[in-house]
Amino acid sequence: WGLVGELAIGTAPRNKNDLNKLKVYGINSIFCLCSEADSPRIDGVENDFTYESLVLPDHRSEKSITLLEIQNALSILKNLMRFKPVFVHCLASMERSPLICISWLIKEKGLTFNQSLDYMMQIHKRTNPLTEDLKLLMML
Repeated sequence: WGLVGELAIGTAPRNKNDLNKLKVYGINSIFCLCSEADSPRIDGVENDFTYESLVLPDHRSEKSITLLEIQNALSILKNLMRFKPVFVHCLASMERSPLICISWLIKEKGLTFNQSLDYMMQIHKRTNPLTEDLKLLMML
């Protein structure tokens, strides 16, 4: 959990068993930040969850994430929070999903950049956003 009862973070669900685990944890919404090639949508996911997707670039991409893309992700996440808790994921849960959760803590919870980054690194050990992506958060 990034924020208990509100925001969870992890790797991409791979099958219905993974979705069942999310149900057990009480997850109501899923926000996917990776492509269909990285994380194919599991058949029927929309039957059990409010599901949104926004493809963000990662270290394998030729382009970097933009501030506008972060803002779009935050807008989608804000909408999904009506159906919380929300599970935010990317492929490995190292770059994109922690970045968006850090952004959420800054923008919606009023934490500083350093507080948000430190918090995510403590509660989610895999947190490792790209340096150039983190620099964008200073502009939020």
